[in-house]
Amino acid sequence: MANVIRWTDEKVKALKLPAGKAEHRTLVEPGLYLFLRKRVSGEIAKQWQYRAQVDGVRRWLSLGGYPAVGLAKAKAELALHQAVQAAKKGEADHPALVARSVRKEKKAEPTITEAFDRWIADKRLGSSRKQGKPVRQRTVDVLTENFNADIRSRVGDAKFAAISAEALRGCIDAARRRGSPGAAAHVYRTLRGLVNFAIRRGYVQADPMRSIENPKPYRPQPVNAANDVELVALLKAVDESELWKSTKLAIEFQLLTGARPAEVRLATWREFDLARGVWSISAERVKSDRAFHVHLSAPALDVLTRAKSISGRSELVFPGANDGAMEKMAVARALSRLAQRGDDPNAKRLRPHDLRRTFRTMLSRLGIQPHVAELCMNHQETETMRRVYDGHDYTGEMADAWDKAGAHIAALRKGGAQVIPIMKNRA
Repeated sequence: MANVIRWTDEKVKALKLPAGKAEHRTLVEPGLYLFLRKRVSGEIAKQWQYRAQVDGVRRWLSLGGYPAVGLAKAKAELALHQAVQAAKKGEADHPALVARSVRKEKKAEPTITEAFDRWIADKRLGSSRKQGKPVRQRTVDVLTENFNADIRSRVGDAKFAAISAEALRGCIDAARRRGSPGAAAHVYRTLRGLVNFAIRRGYVQADPMRSIENPKPYRPQPVNAANDVELVALLKAVDESELWKSTKLAIEFQLLTGARPAEVRLATWREFDLARGVWSISAERVKSDRAFHVHLSAPALDVLTRAKSISGRSELVFPGANDGAMEKMAVARALSRLAQRGDDPNAKRLRPHDLRRTFRTMLSRLGIQPHVAELCMNHQETETMRRVYDGHDYTGEMADAWDKAGAHIAALRKGGAQVIPIMKNRA
């Protein structure tokens, strides 16, 4: 079976004459042809055509030249001409009724806001990037925030089929004028995803974003992770502080496991098998939507023992002051206060996620193989061939990595040797 081409304005623009021919017609849609003719100057003229009965003779009639008449307009014009011809034969409604129908269809075309709402609803049903599962609520919230901030008020009421690149660029530039290049990049990504959805749904033929560049291409910032000297200073500051006990333990537990801040903050006792030394985090609480099992080193089990003595009857391992969930910003505020004390020259300003970066960097210092360290972080394997051919689950290697990290932190607490990178002289 021959492949069916889904025509777009870009494909029409790229269409060329077959080799050796000066004229050629290409069927684009049922009844709609694109006539290509080579001019004396060598340029290729393109004209939309259709066949109709005129005075008993079949003739080729023009719907206008391309690109003055785009694909969408040519299709609409063809539909109107065919309806008029059918009406003349008594096979359809009067041309005035047909024109009214065309206007009604035009009115039914979605606006930018309507298309955005449909896009979000589609994401809630499932995403190909999430193996068909719905996206996280956090993703929906970020997209909605970007749309409401710089897109809705500027182009929300415009018809998607008529949107221009200039109008979309104006949404991005609004954030840039505020001096927020990061926000501009977020707006760009939101628009890029929305336009891709609109193209798939047929709301727009040509891509209005093709000439718009990302105002802030992704460039990873230097990793903000504590080295061993800074880690010793952090642990000492935590121990000597008057922070809430659960907050202290949560910071230490994150350093020992490399878990995400929310995974630690909302951990419950029923997730732990202390006898086996395993923390099982359900798929609903994991960013990757896959259940994850963390091996608990001896120092990590010690943290849990101390947490049990202060959590009381709470189901949460690290409860807040009112026995409910610890505040989302509790650890962030605690780390900020510790860094501001300023009585230790080795103090480093860290954020909650930097504790996770510190754990990952520490694994590298300890000589843990990169792919094993990434598995401990619950990151998906980036090497395609390893994912396809390597069926080993590395459970033992991961447990060994967590044990080495725990032993290293315990040694640092006791004043043990620190891992100091040695710079090699280059010849």
